[in-house]
Amino acid sequence: MIGVIFAGGEGRRLGGVSKALIEYDGEPLWRLIQRELSAIADEIVIVSPRQPDWLEQDGEIIWLADHLIDGEMIGPAGALSAALTYAHEHYGEDAVIVTAPVDAPFYKSTLSEALLVELNAAPHQAVLAETGDRIQPAFGVWRAGLAPDVNTLIGSGERALHRIASHIGAARVSFAADDLRFFNINTPEDLERARRLGP
Repeated sequence: MIGVIFAGGEGRRLGGVSKALIEYDGEPLWRLIQRELSAIADEIVIVSPRQPDWLEQDGEIIWLADHLIDGEMIGPAGALSAALTYAHEHYGEDAVIVTAPVDAPFYKSTLSEALLVELNAAPHQAVLAETGDRIQPAFGVWRAGLAPDVNTLIGSGERALHRIASHIGAARVSFAADDLRFFNINTPEDLERARRLGP
């Protein structure tokens, strides 16, 4: 299984600081997410537009460049495409990737484990989390065999992860609307709130 960290957020609303490098509880966010994914994954992959300098701190992490369209970033869909293509090419269509965003300081691997249970309980190709009536598409598990279909959808102009998931018939697992594991940091206010809520 491959743990995939979506690390493309440029942190414009955070003064241009890379979200991956935001310090929370004494560690950068990328390290927190890596540690959680490592509990369930055999390999960790980080997907971002450019190879991060900080990645040199951990030689075991693999970096993948976002899939670009006409040289332009397309958001999380580009990260998903890159990760699925990598998994498909290296491990075959039955390989599974587990995705999580880099800006979720309260993420726990137990969240992804619940998605994996559903993936393995029925012939699903992908399972996503939802809170209330809101899909959380960055938190998902996907079979690598989806790579051609996802790439076709992106090539046809689809960019939204939740619509890509709908097209491929992804299943969902529901979580409480206030589940902190989905809390993400987009603004200085979010970061301050995370520090108030956390350890």
